[in-house]
Amino acid sequence: MRVVLSALVGVQLLGPHTALAAEEKFPVELNTIEPAESRCRLNFVIENKSDVAVESMKLDLVVFGSDSGILRRLLLTEMGPVRPLKTIVRAFAIDAECGQIASILVNEVNACAPGNPNSCLDGLALSSRLKELRFYK
Repeated sequence: MRVVLSALVGVQLLGPHTALAAEEKFPVELNTIEPAESRCRLNFVIENKSDVAVESMKLDLVVFGSDSGILRRLLLTEMGPVRPLKTIVRAFAIDAECGQIASILVNEVNACAPGNPNSCLDGLALSSRLKELRFYK
């Protein structure tokens, strides 16, 4: 009986940590870009559809130019924290003109809490509101 109870408690404790990967519950949208003092501000809308708070989600983003070359790399873009069932906006400025940007790649998830980076990467549902800019993993 103790073994069964221990297994049930273990499943309940692990449940929240795997909630992010299940059913793609973490949409991230590239919403707008705008010039900001000789830089370009990238505005993201982040939605936590889960009933579990995302304490941290650090993305490694690679920004590509219209020539397909790498313009910039943003190693630790923090998308969290995001409370359960909440939508937030995060903005990041890069040293580039907005007109130079053609696409943004989520190269890796460097940190994710709760959960592990691989399951968090799998749980991301990426989209771009800007037809001319691809946002992908």
